[in-house]
Amino acid sequence: MYMQFKKSPRNFFVCSITIFLTIFMACPSFTTVFPVSSDPEYTYYGVVPSKIYSYNLTDSNNMTSGWRFDPGSVGNASLVVTIAQEDDTHVTVNDLTHDEIADQFSLDSMRKHYTLLANGTMFKVVSDKQVEVMLLNYHSIPNATALEFTLPYGFYTSTDGLYVGKEFVILGSGNGIYADYKILALEKASVTVTKDDGTQFSLSVEANSYKDVTLQPFRVYRIQSTGCIMIHTGGIQGKGGDTVACFSVPAAQGGFVGTYFLTRSLKSQEWGWDQTRDYGFRVTAEEDTHVKVYDLETMQVLGELTLPAGSGGRFQPESEAIAVQSDKPVTLSFIHNGTLLQMQRTGTAKYASYGHGVIFICIQPNEDTMVHFPTEAHIEAYFFAITATTITIDGDTFTANANSPLSYITPGTHTVRSDQNVVLQMNFWPLDPDFQGLEYEGTIIPCIETVNDNPDVTLVPIGEGFPMMYVVAGIGVAAVGAVVGILAMRKRSKSS
Repeated sequence: MYMQFKKSPRNFFVCSITIFLTIFMACPSFTTVFPVSSDPEYTYYGVVPSKIYSYNLTDSNNMTSGWRFDPGSVGNASLVVTIAQEDDTHVTVNDLTHDEIADQFSLDSMRKHYTLLANGTMFKVVSDKQVEVMLLNYHSIPNATALEFTLPYGFYTSTDGLYVGKEFVILGSGNGIYADYKILALEKASVTVTKDDGTQFSLSVEANSYKDVTLQPFRVYRIQSTGCIMIHTGGIQGKGGDTVACFSVPAAQGGFVGTYFLTRSLKSQEWGWDQTRDYGFRVTAEEDTHVKVYDLETMQVLGELTLPAGSGGRFQPESEAIAVQSDKPVTLSFIHNGTLLQMQRTGTAKYASYGHGVIFICIQPNEDTMVHFPTEAHIEAYFFAITATTITIDGDTFTANANSPLSYITPGTHTVRSDQNVVLQMNFWPLDPDFQGLEYEGTIIPCIETVNDNPDVTLVPIGEGFPMMYVVAGIGVAAVGAVVGILAMRKRSKSS
């Protein structure tokens, strides 16, 4: 039997389309040739800390002087800042706690928008183009006359959603006086910084080197580079301060597990590292690993660590910026273990100090990621996923669903593995006193869809420096030798 067509162009066209659509729907392989278009979505999850305030010792040199409340630390809300990289960017901020839309707006390139969310709010920012999202401990919508802005701690993400890249669009923060931003170069680069009013300045930076820049608060900057760079903001507390803000360090190869890291450090004759504090850079390793720490100013080796499988070590390198290189994959973070208890027991502290932070870590699928939750702190950790995801923590299996993260509160060092992209947010604050709160600065929120993307970067090896007898003194003898028994720590934390 044959299908008859009338000699009419219109009838022939209609029948042809009908036959084509019938074959198209019946043959899935055609979808690879003619994909069904859909608008992309980029998702940024977070939780506003629930207790934003601080108690400090009446006398920071006297552990028994009692606690005084700091009224200036109190916050009832935090600021979510969204910065657009392209014109006609559409953004929705969802309040997941109350299951409602908190904000909805459109932005053009290099424009910003503020959304104020109450303490304890779990939220999701969704955009149709890549954006930069920050969570800041700023308690109101900034007015036009404001001069200082809360400075986030950590690494910015590029226009590709990665921590390593050649283009970044970021919002200036801080007080505009100090060099609060470090541009860390993985490749030789010429860098151009363009402010939202069109003014520019340029700089050159060699591979495995850095440059400091100052950016004006409340202004948006586009930073373009000919080579791969990273941008780090927020300093490291030396001697004399009460609180120590913390951050995690992304790997140069992508994600947070790798063999090469660049980060700012601390070097100051007067306000340098306080070795009586339980803080510093912490490196953790799943396998037997050898680690070297390099000074990016001199390219000399500052120290070495040999880590048994399943353990970690702490170091306090005297340098403005460092490279950490290992022969096996490791994770790296700057962490204070959280509380004054350690110093109360030892009685060796010259200054009171305690650690706190709001830290984000990306966990790539099917990869073991060791994460350290401070052992002397209250922990609120959230594992976010955009689809039903199986997460294994130290061999125990859990599930995280879209808009319903897995919550975790056990301190110690843990091995995490997932079968999908996961973003971990860790909020922590001191155990002492029992009624202590979290006075954080701010943080940059990564895009969950790009967690398993890795940069196209050519790493340049660093040459050997001075003999080790010289360099051990540079990093601190006690710190280099402080290999922490992570496995024992795990067992203690799981049994508590």
